[in-house]
Amino acid sequence: MSSKDFFKTFRESLHQIVSGDEKTEPSEGEKQHKQFAQNEIESAVIVLATEIMRLDGNYSSETKKILTVFLEKNFGKVAAAKRNKMITDHLFVGPQPFTKMACEQLKTLATHSSKFEVMRLLYEIAGLDDFVNTKESNVIQKIARYLEISVDELRSLKEKYGRINDPYAILETEVTTSVVEVKAAYRKVVLKYHPDKRKDKVTAEEANRKFREVKKAYEMIMKKIGGKY
Repeated sequence: MSSKDFFKTFRESLHQIVSGDEKTEPSEGEKQHKQFAQNEIESAVIVLATEIMRLDGNYSSETKKILTVFLEKNFGKVAAAKRNKMITDHLFVGPQPFTKMACEQLKTLATHSSKFEVMRLLYEIAGLDDFVNTKESNVIQKIARYLEISVDELRSLKEKYGRINDPYAILETEVTTSVVEVKAAYRKVVLKYHPDKRKDKVTAEEANRKFREVKKAYEMIMKKIGGKY
């Protein structure tokens, strides 16, 4: 969905709040009510996006840029300083109870297709470091439940936008910053796919593919925690 279409869906959902025909010139009161609703939608998007950014300490200039570009395209470039302050404030504030409140706002003000675009944004932020980890995936699923997005709809969104490739899950270990633990987990998993160790039911092709996947996961984690490999 293009940015124009995305904003159009928001305007259509706001039509339920503003009385009268959209084609006629709205009154000043209606304009103010509409602007208020749009501000509430933007605030809700910021709350959800910053929760994903905060999960993994993933509030780099790149993630902020993704969110800022999204907001500018859909809500305009006005009040940039205020918008930046909102983003910063939410980055360093705990998610509760803001996340559920933000979802309630979107359920009231946004169309179903608009909520899909918000989910796409969340997956884009989570996947900026090349994978959506388990923690990020679980929170996105929680947000989807709050937004009343069905399991089938979420599965479709995940397949399209969320490259779920948690390196810790691939190494069959818990999230850790210990280089020793990561190396031990790597050696253990690699042995499972060694030609002399792997089970007969695992083909050579599958074992080689898995080995490449494990190696990539290992390198990603070591790079993240600053270890040498």
